[in-house]
Amino acid sequence: MSEAGYTEWDERHRGKPAGKQEPFLAAMLARIPRGVALDVAAGRGRNSLALACAGVRVVAVDFSAEAMRLLAATARAERLAIWPVVANLDNFHLKDESLDAIVNINFLDRALFPKFERALRPGGILIADTFLVDQASIGHPRDPRFLLARGDLRALAGGLEIEEYREGLVTYPNGDHAWRASIAARRKRN
Repeated sequence: MSEAGYTEWDERHRGKPAGKQEPFLAAMLARIPRGVALDVAAGRGRNSLALACAGVRVVAVDFSAEAMRLLAATARAERLAIWPVVANLDNFHLKDESLDAIVNINFLDRALFPKFERALRPGGILIADTFLVDQASIGHPRDPRFLLARGDLRALAGGLEIEEYREGLVTYPNGDHAWRASIAARRKRN
């Protein structure tokens, strides 16, 4: 990404609150082991904060330094176990069997899914929730690189045991709609 791209993302985050956790994550919180989780493309940390409040230690990764600064300030103020990391996920190393959970919300990089599977400890869980191709007809995002075809998310998590899988139109508490695919998939225990 160009320097202008990083600056644009920082500006999108500047001075804004974290917001509310994604509803699918809220529904899956009880399934997440109380160990170490990675929040992928964490932004201002709305999902990291929910995880930490539930007793999970969180490594939050995003390439926006401003978003990570805001999250660090919130985590300090609330005394939450969150470690914000500014990094580009294209070259962010995930150590094999090092994480109890990975949360990937509203971000799609298909190349990361094999890395996610290897990074989960036996019994660890992947929570992924992002946009379906149908979303392009009603709003952002519209770029096909960031939209899943029907069944794509299930295939991307193919080496994991699927506990929950949803595809379709979601209505949020505020009345907004989005076409989403959501999965909770666990790495088999040895």
